Amino acid sequence: MRWYQGVVSAIVLVLVVPVGGLWLWGKPRAHVPFPTARASPAVVVQTYVRAMNDRDFDTCAHMELDSDGGFGAGWASLHAPNMQGLTINRVDPVVPGRRAAKDQYNSDLTAWEQTVEVDKTATLNNFQGVHASMPDQPWSFELVRHDSSQPWRIFDQGQG
Repeated sequence: MRWYQGVVSAIVLVLVVPVGGLWLWGKPRAHVPFPTARASPAVVVQTYVRAMNDRDFDTCAHMELDSDGGFGAGWASLHAPNMQGLTINRVDPVVPGRRAAKDQYNSDLTAWEQTVEVDKTATLNNFQGVHASMPDQPWSFELVRHDSSQPWRIFDQGQG
């Protein structure tokens, strides 16, 4: 009977400690305020990166659009990289969605009156042992909104 208790204790220890550690590691470290309509596209990207680094996934999710165009998407997760040394390299001029859709071959942009692309570089730090640190990684954000009274939302993002 004693060996049975030892096995159960070992299983609990092997499962509870790592899961608990990941849960604690993924908890928000700070609340990052959602950017207002007056925030520039560069500030929106900086806020998003800060929210990601602080694990404020609610703010991240509300800054992104889901695949149906609604608010509150979110690939943002515990596994997202930490980004250090953020540099905004370029903020393109704001253009109508129809023009951006034509330039980028993405018809989903036609639904938006204002679009802007923000390019940045940063050092991505993943879990130790996965990819370690990746310096000077280029990343682009496509931001959209219907008019100047609304805050910018992240329509798309990716390496490039």
